[in-house]
Formats: sequence, C-alpha cells, structure tokens
Amino acid sequence: MNRITVCLVPVSGLVLAALAFGADEPTRSVSLKFSAAEYDSKTIYHSPQKPGFTCWTGAWLMPDKSIMVTFTQATGPFKDRPRTDKTVLDSFPGWPPNGNANYDMNGLELRNVYLQSKDAGMTWKGVSADSFRSCMNHATGKGQISLADGTIIRAVWGQYLPFDDKAPKTGYLQRSRDASTTWGPPETPLLDPKLFTTYPTRLRLLRDGRLIVTGGLMRVPAGSLPTNVTRPPIEPLLMVSDDGGKTWGKPIPVVSAELAKSWSGEEYDCAELASGDLLCIFRTVDPTGKTEKEVRWQGLLKKDGQTWKPQDVGPAPLPHSGHPELLATREGVVLHIATSGIHGTADGGKSWQALSGARPSGYYPRSVQDADGRIYIFSHVGGDDAYGAVDQSIRMDTFRLSDK
Repeated sequence: MNRITVCLVPVSGLVLAALAFGADEPTRSVSLKFSAAEYDSKTIYHSPQKPGFTCWTGAWLMPDKSIMVTFTQATGPFKDRPRTDKTVLDSFPGWPPNGNANYDMNGLELRNVYLQSKDAGMTWKGVSADSFRSCMNHATGKGQISLADGTIIRAVWGQYLPFDDKAPKTGYLQRSRDASTTWGPPETPLLDPKLFTTYPTRLRLLRDGRLIVTGGLMRVPAGSLPTNVTRPPIEPLLMVSDDGGKTWGKPIPVVSAELAKSWSGEEYDCAELASGDLLCIFRTVDPTGKTEKEVRWQGLLKKDGQTWKPQDVGPAPLPHSGHPELLATREGVVLHIATSGIHGTADGGKSWQALSGARPSGYYPRSVQDADGRIYIFSHVGGDDAYGAVDQSIRMDTFRLSDK
C-alpha cells in the first residue's frame, strides 16, 4: 500500500509542505525554476450600477485565438423587491445563508454576460447577455469551453432554475454555435435524473480530443431533496465524451469508495500531465471526520488505457480557498491559482512552491494560456456575497513564466 509522507521544504524564506507519493521513495522537491514576469492586473468589467454584482467567471480560448469570458450579473433594486415563496426555497437547503434575505435573487435582472477580446486582453467587447430567473445567484458560468469548430458548450445547474419548467432539475449542457449570441435547448442530463443529481463545474479538453466534465454527484433523484433530510454525500464527478459532449461514458471513480461515502463538495479541478495522468485538487469538508472544516486535498488519477484509477488521495500542502483552479502550462508546470496565492508544481504534485512575482487571484479564478505563452487569470472582486453587500467587478491578471 502506498504511503503519503509529509515533509517541510524551504522556499524563498518560507516553509511549505510537500507531499511525497510512493511506497518507500525518498522525498524530493523539484525546483520550480520559474517566476511570474511582465505581471499586470486590471478591471475589465463593472456592472452598470454600483455596488455591482458580477461573479462566478468562466474563461476559454476560441479557435480564432480570441479569449472569451463569462460571468453572472445581477442588477435591480437593493431593497423592497419580491421574495421567493417558501415552497420554492424548501428545495434549496440552507438558502438563503444565515437567513439573509439579500441572498435571495428573486426580483432582480439576472444575466449570463459574455465578453470577447481579439487583441490579447487589451480591449473587451460585449457579445451577449442572456437572462434567467432564479432565487440562486448563478446557474452557469464556471464550466464552459469551445470545441475546435467554434461551438461553445456550457454546463448548467438546472436545479438552480426552479422557475424554468423546461430545464431538467440536474446538471445538463447547452450549445451555442454563434459565439454565445443564442443557445440551444437543454441537452439530455449528464446522468439519469431518476437516479442522480449532478453539479458540473468544469469542462476540459484532453490532448487526445476527448472532453471531460468534472464536478459532483449525489445519488438521489433530481428535485427530490427537501430541507428536512440529511444531505447525502456529494462525491466527485468525472465523465468522458469522445463526441464533443453529445454522449457520455459512465462516471469514473475519482476517490476510493470509502472516501466517497463521506465526501462533501463538488468543487475540484484536474490538470492533464504529460503522462496522461490527471492531477486533482479538491475542496471538501475533511472526509476523515477529524474536523468539520473545509480542507484542500489532492490526488492522482493514474491513466489506465482510456480511463483512470485513483491513487494517492490525501491532504494537499495548499492553503484553503474557493473552487480549485489548475492550469497545465506549456512550460510543463502546473499552477494552482487561488485567493491564497499562486503555487506551482514541476513534479506532478509531489511538491508545491509559491510562484514569485505573482499576486493572489480574486475569488473563484479561471485561467487560460495563449499560443504566445501569456497566462490570463479572470476572477471577481469580492466573495460569495449577498446582493449589494460588496462592490464586485471582474478582474484580469496576466503574466508570463520566466526562467531567468
């Protein structure tokens, strides 16, 4: 059985933890050798009203090398607006948080805003802003990607659209063939809604052209979870498509069956390594039960033919933050981008080091690297805020990796 060893590695005057994977291998730290150069940060969007509500970014590259960014925007009155009926809220355990009615988004103009830049982020143009209605503060955003033909696919949480009778009350996909101007109807849910409820948060293309979706799944029928029951585990979701998301294979285990029984959270990301393995970083409540706090864990999905097998799942030497964001760079370094800082690994997650010259991201970052090697990070100023509590905006950080 593999052993997880925790050691301390000094980096630039700091002491960072490093995970060493393997049965009896000595712990080694591979130098990152890179720093962030030509760093810049700026606001690329603010809501038409103040304080603004703009959050939950998505970002991807289009086939024409342009960059697209999306996020949720809410506008409307800050007080004296209609509230969601209790019978609807009963379908959303714990919402609104702490009973704060300003988290209830009913009575606001909610839109999925799409921006595009064709000049490496220098200027941005609004492409579309489709509207939706919900008591929740998003329904899509983080999980979006473009296929080689320019089709944009987005992952939608249909369970967050209680007023839309046409939306399946679980995770599904939609497509746009005109750069987000229009969207097709909801596609077949990722898993049978009679058995599962899914929470897709990431769509990523593998080097072999296959598409993966990650997020979380609950083994309960869609729309069946009232507030007066114990929430079942939300275990990690991983599914693969070899036809651009039209059909999907069966869910692939990401953690052991024992860990899945006590897992809590759909938020994780993975980066494809040169070997074809997938390095994963998880945000979850401690599945060991030693603490009720949220923790960062990591694991490796070892490639096995056309699928993967989980191994080395355990605590990660990274500070807790929001949804994990990983970027597999052209330089061979995998970056972990968060409000707690940017860290990198050059040895597949065995050790992590702070990336000098870079500043922490905003909340829930998404990142891309263009053909010229420049890295773009998009996030929002603020956090998981009640409407009107914080002046949110969309931020872009850029830099290059330099070995000088």
